[in-house]
Amino acid sequence: MFQPAGSAASEETQDPKTLLIPTATSHSPTPASTPHCHISLSPGSKQLRLVDGGGSCSGRVEILDQGSWGTICDDGWDLDDARVVCRQLGCGGALSALKFAQLGQGSGPIWLDELNCGGKESHVWRCPSRGWGQHDCGHAEDAGVVCSGFVRLAGGEGPCSGRVEVHSGEAWTPVSDGNFTLPTAQVICAELGCGKAVSVLGHVPFRESDGRFWAEEFRCEGQEPELWSCPRVPCPGGTCHHSGAAQVACSGEMQVRPFISVDTLFM
Repeated sequence: MFQPAGSAASEETQDPKTLLIPTATSHSPTPASTPHCHISLSPGSKQLRLVDGGGSCSGRVEILDQGSWGTICDDGWDLDDARVVCRQLGCGGALSALKFAQLGQGSGPIWLDELNCGGKESHVWRCPSRGWGQHDCGHAEDAGVVCSGFVRLAGGEGPCSGRVEVHSGEAWTPVSDGNFTLPTAQVICAELGCGKAVSVLGHVPFRESDGRFWAEEFRCEGQEPELWSCPRVPCPGGTCHHSGAAQVACSGEMQVRPFISVDTLFM
């Protein structure tokens, strides 16, 4: 059985069982021009967000502490650090660890420098570093990330149809067709920029290579901005009742949306 990894982007710890059922979250009052993702607000705790990346799962890394949003210096910044950020935000795996303020300079404090994550930490501020608020950097060295995103459609004729897979922060894992509904498919299609859901199919065999599956059922209502924010429940005993993997077909080709291309960043 495969159990999903993930964490609300706050400092508070949770019992492992509660990680399967996300609590209601709210977003900080940030202008629409600076998109971010998966901020869980809790008074008195640190918060994490991505801004100015052109998408919900890419951007400059910023941390809220003591009422101020600040950045991370890129000294020592690498994919292990980025993996922690992406997983903490429910944004899948890390595709790139960006340096030299490639997504623009932030403002305010620089909270972390010389970060040295192992890649498995639950929160980025729990990684070894020079010390909280200790640095010798300017904002020209602000760190950023490009993450894979939480959901994709795989094995179809294009990016807008196929088997539903979600990313644990370690690997892509199929979602079972047990209690998989059209509203959930609507959220996935909208998140991927693929229009509306046309059909939901089951009985798609799981990949024979590993037999893993996502040990939760998603209970979207259809209006959520992304799959990560949908209510979900753990499968009883970690075993979902299913006949195979869920498969979704959306109405259109993937729409072109503003996004930071990993290739163009290094041209």
